Amino acid sequence: MKVLKEILKLRKQNQEERDEHETLLDVYMRAMDEVSSAPAAQAA
Repeated sequence: MKVLKEILKLRKQNQEERDEHETLLDVYMRAMDEVSSAPAAQAA
């Protein structure tokens, strides 16, 4: 059901809003990948 709700939410947005959401999601995912791959000493 969560997926269906998310699809409905996305369909209500215009293309520009969906693109912005996708771009932000991509930026956050890349940042999380960089943090998780950094050595523990650098993260502190």
